[in-house]
Amino acid sequence: MLWAILRIGGLERGYPLVQMVAYTPYVLMLSLLALLVVVLCRRWLAAGFLAIAVIALALAVLPRAIGGPESMPGARPVRILTFNLAKSKAETRAVVEEAARREVDLIFLQELTRKKARELNRAGLGSSYPHQVMSFSEKYGNGIWSRWPLIRRESLPVKEQPRADVRVPDSIPIEVVSAHPTAPIHRSDMGLWERDYGVFPPAFSAGIPIVLAGDFNATLDHANLRNVIDTGYRDAAEVIGDGLAPTWPSTIQFPPPVTIDHVLAEKGIAFSQYDVVKIPGSDHKAIFTEILLPPVAGENGSAAGET
Repeated sequence: MLWAILRIGGLERGYPLVQMVAYTPYVLMLSLLALLVVVLCRRWLAAGFLAIAVIALALAVLPRAIGGPESMPGARPVRILTFNLAKSKAETRAVVEEAARREVDLIFLQELTRKKARELNRAGLGSSYPHQVMSFSEKYGNGIWSRWPLIRRESLPVKEQPRADVRVPDSIPIEVVSAHPTAPIHRSDMGLWERDYGVFPPAFSAGIPIVLAGDFNATLDHANLRNVIDTGYRDAAEVIGDGLAPTWPSTIQFPPPVTIDHVLAEKGIAFSQYDVVKIPGSDHKAIFTEILLPPVAGENGSAAGET
């Protein structure tokens, strides 16, 4: 009951509640098992309270596993790959090959070094994705690679999170951000994590549609991420119905795997594909998704690019 109240009320604050709430899907499974045991023991009052908790947790968790690919007549598909390179330890060739295999249009990379960016460009990203925007600290940064022209915007004011406008052919431009707020690992990280979530642009604040992609260091059970989504975004995994597919850690180990990597797009943008991809060398899995941009009316009233 306490966990359900914590999660439904968005009451997690500070260490260790922020870390704990990420494991809400596992608590739902444990609560179902506990409910079975309590019923078999004929503890009816306890079973009643536990049933309420199970229902509350199920309403919070299960919708992200219910969904499917969307369609949009005349839409412009844009393929996206986002990946945390794990301090640039991920295999360079594997990243380039995955991008080529998926025929992606936009690539978002986190925990990127300048050296790794040069290696990726030499390995093929530079020729396939000539338009690039990056932002670095002394150690790590983030980057955006694009097939199409980018207009650099000022990076988010914390954590080297670059953003840019993308001139999508035969469609509307979009603003994109490579997201990577501070990981709430230790007690001392809590203030930084809260600060970083305060700088994400709300949906419909840019004049053009916004897409946020990256390692958000939060699951859909964290109130901070839900507050960002509630401004008018949708989560690709939740829309498709794969919202429980874990992205970190990439192997089954302790802590149990959770979903902290996301692609968010403003309402009005559809999602037609989604996949979680293992790429060697990182403790994260990559996310591939295809978004559908609304058709643009041409001079003759038909959608731009439509034949």
